[in-house]
Amino acid sequence: MSLNLKNNYHQPVWAMVEWHHPNCSDGGDWMKKGWWRIGPGQTSTVFGDDVHAVNPIWYCYAYSTDGLEWRDRFQELVPTRAFEWCSNTADTSSRTILMNEFVVSRPNHVHTFLAP
Repeated sequence: MSLNLKNNYHQPVWAMVEWHHPNCSDGGDWMKKGWWRIGPGQTSTVFGDDVHAVNPIWYCYAYSTDGLEWRDRFQELVPTRAFEWCSNTADTSSRTILMNEFVVSRPNHVHTFLAP
């Protein structure tokens, strides 16, 4: 049971995810983690536990080395370096991104980044 991110774009992408995590240490209820570098045609496992036990609603954001972004309207603060933080955590290197919301529909869910 896992959540996987697949890159179906012709350039590498850098991705992050956010999931429900009640009573996080910063007082919030969400955890965010990134950055995975995923090459063209590759898949990365970004959450190895039971995704159904967490919550069916997840969030992600990704950008490619040529500037394309996979985003929507859900704001989050993320650093430029690798991280695993509660959602209310940020530092001076953090920037605002806009995440996509998606529903995990099966035990080994694959969320795919496609070319526009």
